[in-house]
Amino acid sequence: MFTQSRIARILWKWVAPIVGVAAIALAVYFYFHSPRPKTYVLRATAGNEVGTRHKLGIRLRDEVADRRVVLNLEPCAGSEEALDWVDRRKVDVALVQGALSPDGRANVRQVATLHVEPLHLLVKKEMLKGASESLSALRGKTVELGEVGSGTHSLAVAILEFVGLHPRDRDPLGGYVPISKSRQELLAEQDVNRLPDAIFLTSSLPSSTTHQLVHRHGYRLVPLRFAEAFALASLTQDAGAQHSEATHEGIIKGRIQAAMIPAFTYGVEPAVPDEPLPTLGTRLLLVAHKDVPARAAYQLVEGTYAAEFGRIVRPPLDTRLLDLPPELPWHEGSVLYQERNAPLMSGQAMDSAHKGFAIFAAVASGLFVLWQWAKLYGIGARTKGFNQYIARVAQIEEQVIEAERAPSISAAKVRGLRDELCRLKTQALDEFARDELAGNELLAGFIIQVNDVRDSLTRLIDQEPVGTTRLFK
Repeated sequence: MFTQSRIARILWKWVAPIVGVAAIALAVYFYFHSPRPKTYVLRATAGNEVGTRHKLGIRLRDEVADRRVVLNLEPCAGSEEALDWVDRRKVDVALVQGALSPDGRANVRQVATLHVEPLHLLVKKEMLKGASESLSALRGKTVELGEVGSGTHSLAVAILEFVGLHPRDRDPLGGYVPISKSRQELLAEQDVNRLPDAIFLTSSLPSSTTHQLVHRHGYRLVPLRFAEAFALASLTQDAGAQHSEATHEGIIKGRIQAAMIPAFTYGVEPAVPDEPLPTLGTRLLLVAHKDVPARAAYQLVEGTYAAEFGRIVRPPLDTRLLDLPPELPWHEGSVLYQERNAPLMSGQAMDSAHKGFAIFAAVASGLFVLWQWAKLYGIGARTKGFNQYIARVAQIEEQVIEAERAPSISAAKVRGLRDELCRLKTQALDEFARDELAGNELLAGFIIQVNDVRDSLTRLIDQEPVGTTRLFK
């Protein structure tokens, strides 16, 4: 049966050194081991697959692939649908038009802020003069608003309402005729007479759809000079009015910005436009579901502002865009990226400090355990030496007791035992003085035991008859 003291001795003899060595080995492992970076596979959308935004999504996909983020792009109708998809996590990431209401999309987080996308209003060539003077020229005309579910649709309806134009079903005498076609349908139509009279389109520059409509069917761009007035209207608008009655989607007017389409963007001869064209614009945003891993979002931010991707638009993207107020709550990964150059200590330095502290603690605890074990092991070894001396004295004592009971031992043997006892005592004291033996209590007991056995041997010698060679007969 194992006693408590015996179990403790076993633990200190075997378990303690194993624990100490394991702690040091663990520290060495953490010091030299660099975990393999994880690859994140995310579903993403960037709107209609023939749009410029989708092309940007492809470039971003290629950029972040080197950062161990795989984006699987899926087309959708537009930004409103994309935001709903992200909220339901049908996709993880999306490039979307800004200034859209976040209502009902509590799971969407902003990852990065990109450039301003200008709104294009194209009209047939014969309508250019009248539409440039007043958008009332669109009364009674067919107007392409963009697909339902796109940010362009929401913005176009809000702008037409701002200038006093309504769909024909709400204004039978002077309303416009709303049309919602996909870009594929617009580009596939060969007969200009079957195309809408006016087309709204939100896109990064240059828009491939706009380029084809201008060159194939002679469309021209109409200036929209009221961006500031449109944005200021949010100050006098009640909360309920922010939502379009036609689409039940919301445009936050205060986030609309003045934008400019440079001259010659869509043609040199003839110039389209022939001078810088004022219009409205919205920020392009990179958004993600809140549960997308922070490290993946961090890599997306890096990829967004990387040298190659960040310079394919004008003006080039800059990380200072992250200083702008976000339109949606920041994603955790974006916060980590923004704090990477914190004045006191960067996130990477904090990680290194935590890792270093953990390694130091493991090494220190391992060395402490080994030191205590070695200390106790040494004491045990020196104590074991004392035990050997005590055991030998006990053997001599047994022989003395046996001689007293059955006197048959020779006088020479008794003297030999006494000499050995003196040698053991001298040797033990010498080793104790050199700190090769430990245990003050054991030394005291050893001396007492030696003195008792020596006294017994002395009595046996004193009982030896004179002239005899044996102590007892």
